[in-house]
Amino acid sequence: MSQLRKDPFGPGWVIISPERGLASSDFGSTRSNKDISPLSPGNETLVGKELRTVYGSNGQWRIRVIEHAASLLSSKPFQMSGSSLFLSATNSGHQEIIVEHPSATMLLENMPLDHVVEVFKVYRDRMDYLAKKPDIAHVQLTRNVGKIAGALYDHPHAQLLAIPVQNRWTEEELGACESYYNQHQSCLFCDVLNDELLHKERIISQNQHFVAVAPYASKNPFETWIFPKQHASSFTEIASNLLPALADLLQSVLRAMNTALNYPPYNLMLHTLPKQGDKQYHWHIELLPRLTRQAGFDWSSGFYVNPTPPEDAARFLKQALALQGVTL
Repeated sequence: MSQLRKDPFGPGWVIISPERGLASSDFGSTRSNKDISPLSPGNETLVGKELRTVYGSNGQWRIRVIEHAASLLSSKPFQMSGSSLFLSATNSGHQEIIVEHPSATMLLENMPLDHVVEVFKVYRDRMDYLAKKPDIAHVQLTRNVGKIAGALYDHPHAQLLAIPVQNRWTEEELGACESYYNQHQSCLFCDVLNDELLHKERIISQNQHFVAVAPYASKNPFETWIFPKQHASSFTEIASNLLPALADLLQSVLRAMNTALNYPPYNLMLHTLPKQGDKQYHWHIELLPRLTRQAGFDWSSGFYVNPTPPEDAARFLKQALALQGVTL
């Protein structure tokens, strides 16, 4: 049975899940030629319970939200036990899968823009719904594309997680934001973003409401972050009229990565607070192509070794965007 365990050496928690086992992985293109997957129309009884469905005008489903069939979490009440050194807790929380399109071979970047906007609305509404449940301290959305990135299915989908403990990386960002805010009375993310927009050295693309940046201390080659230009701490409060601009920018960046890197496996992670109203934190999307592996040096030192300077990555991706007719 899965169990949450607190890391005594840091702010993070891990999920211990013996049932999960190990899965094989590889590098290479994520393009699949499999027309049918367990998430395809007609296979609804093979996967988890349906929680929400968006239907098209033809009466067929366009987007489905289902329970994660192999969820690491359960809806049981959250209870902690153990000592200050070895603290554990029940595997409380919620894990859902958002099936983003009926076609198993469809890529997010190739979907019609209005369909991606619908997908983003489902992201927002489900995250808001889960964030309002009792004891939930963290909500996150991830997209894993390709085996090396941990994809569960060869089918466009995202995973939603809502748990009663904090996320290590969000906590680290919050700590840096709080320290900066106490000194400068301004949002760290906003100030970094304003400087990036001024110098444009690592700006990949932007529109009126959002900007894509190769972060200064990128952990991975071609790592890309997408920010709202207007300060906001939670994705759950994003206005519907802003979603087309976000969808358009994300699709453009993904197409550029496909052109420059031949459809790389990647992880997409939405860093957000469960609720709006924090002056210090700024929600954002982190897009990580999986082009390298972490080795002993990375794990032992805590440093990521990135062979591609973010300035070079931004230049390559801007060139790929230019092939699409997209310029700054």
